[in-house]
Amino acid sequence: MSHFWARFKAISGHRFRFDTRIYLDPISAPSDQDIALGCIIGKNPGSATASKRSSRLAPIALSGDKFLPTVLSVLRQSYAQADTPIVAGGYVQVLNLFYLCDRDLREAKRSLESSRRAAPCPEEKRDFPWAWFAWGGSDRVLDPLKARFSALSSGHNFYYSRDQQSVVAQRPGTRDLAKHTQGMPQSTVVAHLAKLIRQ
Repeated sequence: MSHFWARFKAISGHRFRFDTRIYLDPISAPSDQDIALGCIIGKNPGSATASKRSSRLAPIALSGDKFLPTVLSVLRQSYAQADTPIVAGGYVQVLNLFYLCDRDLREAKRSLESSRRAAPCPEEKRDFPWAWFAWGGSDRVLDPLKARFSALSSGHNFYYSRDQQSVVAQRPGTRDLAKHTQGMPQSTVVAHLAKLIRQ
């Protein structure tokens, strides 16, 4: 049983992570009936790895990765505040600016620039009820990768603005600081998500 699942793939000697899912209740195996409740967009996968070798969705060994458990905590708090039961098989899709796995973002960006660019995750083409942008601030290497998310299909978009110290209910621009979950005041995002869940 695991909350965290993904598909890992080796490309040009680097490890990539695709179709990352955060299930609000732990599951023993993904199903075609599972429901994407929303998505969150971060920079890139960190240090988490597959707990077993598989070409299919496999449980993730977190290896100290705090991003996924933090998002899970925020979502569970949001459903509790909305007083809404969690849908069986409900998960949040994790999308990234790029899908190369590396704990060190600087090294990941260097590898990204020197290796052939991998295709984006196919899940980016899905429709989502909401999208939470958490890709950080402006960055010379990463800013061009943000443009493709202007085509993301989502009913509601939001990010936590560090400058405004509040949730902004729209897609961030490439130079806006869409706060990462680390050090983010969770209660404001929990309240916003609870409103979306109740709709």
